[in-house]
Amino acid sequence: MMKKINVAILDDHQIVIDGLKLLLEKSERIKVGTEHTNGFELLKSLRDDKNIIDILLLDLMMPVMNGQECALMVRQEFPQIKTIILSMNNDGKIVNTLIDYADIKGFLPKSVNKNELIEAIEKVYDGGEYFSAEILDEVHSYQKRKTEKEEFKLSLRELEIISLISKGHTNKQIATELFISDKTVETHRKNIFRKTDTHNVGSLLNVVKRLGILD
Repeated sequence: MMKKINVAILDDHQIVIDGLKLLLEKSERIKVGTEHTNGFELLKSLRDDKNIIDILLLDLMMPVMNGQECALMVRQEFPQIKTIILSMNNDGKIVNTLIDYADIKGFLPKSVNKNELIEAIEKVYDGGEYFSAEILDEVHSYQKRKTEKEEFKLSLRELEIISLISKGHTNKQIATELFISDKTVETHRKNIFRKTDTHNVGSLLNVVKRLGILD
């Protein structure tokens, strides 16, 4: 008999958990071993329960302990468990961070259909990864913006000045706040425009927003 894939579900909405269980029960290869609405409860269960979990389906936006924190702790304490994120938040920066630090193996929107969810679980269990197309697009966009931002080689002082410019501060106000001269501020502004290939505050702020330079 083929071994069942033992899945844990963590979501702060019981109705979401119930819906996922109904979907997964349709697969002969998957069973839901445990379910929780709180990250601390999940971790306690994993520490106490001898029932081995293979796959964790994890939401991101949760109170008490958010999904990022939980994914990292699961990775540290239970590296054998493979985590798949199910979330409406598909921010590329968050996904990239989860891949780098929590070693997640999959990321799907909550709008995913039954067949794709089951396919993702089976693929991850078998040693692969599964990231939906829209999630991959977000990650690639974030990585591209990050590369562009790094290529500017802006100093910490220049980032401080950009932040103050974005708040509408004049050169004199910036100089007063940073305890530097008006002339030094003007020099920094010229260097910022040169590095970002912009020529006025409007175009600079467009670049700042597009690349998330102040994030």
